[in-house]
Amino acid sequence: MEIKEPEYSALAASHEQPCISIFMSDNTPVGGMKQVLTRLKNLLKTAESSFQGFAMTVGEAEDLLKSHWRSVQDNEPVHPGTEGVAIFMSRNFFGRCHLPVAAIERVVVGREFFIRPLLAFVPTNDRFFVLALSQKHVKLFEGSRRGIRERTMKEVPESLREDLQGLHFERRYQMHTASSPASRQKGAVYHGPSLDSKDRLVHFFRDIDRGVAASLKGQQAPLVVASVDYLFPIYKEANTYPHLLEEMVTGNPDLLSPYALHAASWRIIEKQLSETRARAFAVYQAHANSSRTSSNLRKVVTAAERGLVRFLFLPSEGEQWGLLADPETVHVHSGYEPGDDELLNLAAILTIRRGGHVYVVPPNELPEGAEVTAVFRF
Repeated sequence: MEIKEPEYSALAASHEQPCISIFMSDNTPVGGMKQVLTRLKNLLKTAESSFQGFAMTVGEAEDLLKSHWRSVQDNEPVHPGTEGVAIFMSRNFFGRCHLPVAAIERVVVGREFFIRPLLAFVPTNDRFFVLALSQKHVKLFEGSRRGIRERTMKEVPESLREDLQGLHFERRYQMHTASSPASRQKGAVYHGPSLDSKDRLVHFFRDIDRGVAASLKGQQAPLVVASVDYLFPIYKEANTYPHLLEEMVTGNPDLLSPYALHAASWRIIEKQLSETRARAFAVYQAHANSSRTSSNLRKVVTAAERGLVRFLFLPSEGEQWGLLADPETVHVHSGYEPGDDELLNLAAILTIRRGGHVYVVPPNELPEGAEVTAVFRF
């Protein structure tokens, strides 16, 4: 079994309880995965009291962790720049995220996974696609902040040569009439390359687009094209995927390593995410102090439970513990009590689960004294 870094949608899904979230610094020595497992088990023991009320003991949690650990060891890649790690585990789920910052070591056991430490530096919508396009090679990648991996496309030509085998194109020329200043006689003027070269590329790109559209059917993540400048406008004519970005990675992608392709694509996506967040916050500012927004924690949590939160803005720090007793009742406590959920985390989980968007903002961007702010769908 391959252990992949989970998407937010997977973390926010309903899982068999308890949901166990473990955060720790990542100072793994070479060949030291066995020592990491020991550290994780010791961390679990510190949270033994948190398992009360759940149909799992800390010993069973240790056994569950151990059962997944061989796959972690067998599939451990190199993660440059990693300073922390998060483990998310339940009876029906196991995932691990590498963090770019050191994590405060802790274990949270509850009805949902504790994702708030991720939200500050991993956008909830950081998924994207990259189409590496040249006349000799075509590759489609799926990516996130963490990296990219190639996706398989069916019935897509691997090159322009392969696509055009057996096809015939009529040779045509660009032409306009002009008169010579000396003779004043009109004549035909031919200029530029023959248009059949563009016809061939359009045919090639339409075949590629059919493969891309089939592979990405139902997806909403943005698509970045990596190609030389003159190919991109022609591909845009053939494209039918609705989330193609106007900005591209310029240059021959055949000369770029996956690492370089990811770095160049992520700069474009990161800029777009920043602009998307700014637009969402502008919506909040336009409707502040109206029924379309709220900074009341209880109201926001119940709205998130009903799927009414479009945009959720959370502070980067601070926790609010309590309990969603029923869809209309939220109890807020001054500190953690057995059986509590961290309510800001719960609001984020419910918002993501029901298709909303979550953004972490500096505390000074929230209304004075507010613990959270939301924009509603109605």
